[in-house]
Amino acid sequence: MSYEINFGPWGSIFAVPTAVADRYLKFCTEGQLKVLLLALRQGQSPVDAAGIAARLGMDEAEVTDCLQYWQESGLFTESQAPQPVKETPKAAEKAERAEKPIKTTENGITTIRSRGHLSPGEINTMLREDQQFAALAAELETARGSVLSPSEREILAYLFGSLELSPEYLLVAAAYCREKGKKKLSYLEKMVAGWLENGIDTYEKAESHIQRLTRQEDDEGRIRRLFGLPERALTAREKACVNRWFGEYMTPEALMKLAYDRAVEATGKVSFAYIDKILAAWAAKGITTVEAAEAERTAAQRAAAGEYSFDIGEAMRIMEQNADE
Repeated sequence: MSYEINFGPWGSIFAVPTAVADRYLKFCTEGQLKVLLLALRQGQSPVDAAGIAARLGMDEAEVTDCLQYWQESGLFTESQAPQPVKETPKAAEKAERAEKPIKTTENGITTIRSRGHLSPGEINTMLREDQQFAALAAELETARGSVLSPSEREILAYLFGSLELSPEYLLVAAAYCREKGKKKLSYLEKMVAGWLENGIDTYEKAESHIQRLTRQEDDEGRIRRLFGLPERALTAREKACVNRWFGEYMTPEALMKLAYDRAVEATGKVSFAYIDKILAAWAAKGITTVEAAEAERTAAQRAAAGEYSFDIGEAMRIMEQNADE
């Protein structure tokens, strides 16, 4: 299907800079684009942020953030005429927020406090006067391939300026978020809040923590593949089991698969608790191979039938002797 322009409604038009389509359309939000179109519609008159907010059903502060985005992009200049500042209930609420109690989600993400609101002007001052902050913002934008929104710049200013986290810390944390498919800085802020509550407050600690998380995620992926589980997040108890199997017990995958088979045979389902009991018993007895586990079961069955008493140490010695021969 082809389309042609209907010139009927074109009695009144206004210009849109080509840079919007060529450079910014891919990165700007829907709200930023709507605000821009209504601002351009006002022609050479000063932009009426309150009128735009009423027309779009947005908060006036959100409209101001959108206009600030286009100003920073070079499409607008700040008016020199003094304008009265009208404090909205939402802005007043932000200014009066105090610390909130810790909230923990299933993924371990916590919120330790509500941050105060930084104006676009304050953030612009930081970008102009703090080269380290400006370089950090630029590197984050390059890494994810999109510009930071005004709200994201405010988050970054809070993490860098108020919490005094180093650029290296924030860059490595942001890279970990991107690997998980989380590019928005709102996710980064919540994740970092949880890290700080656990004392992860330096680049070295963050890097070590990420390595540990990556190993755990790899281990969990191996277990899902080994057990034929669907792609779902494991529960906290299941994750604790996986950590024990790989970390404390150092169980070979072949033994994990055998324990899985026996659990399904006994219960008819995948039971991490049942598998954990089997692996814990094997670890306590020093059983590290499938052959030793099978020998133990066979000997136990014979002992139960009254054929002879079973000595796991003797069985292990015989198997090692046979292997040497």
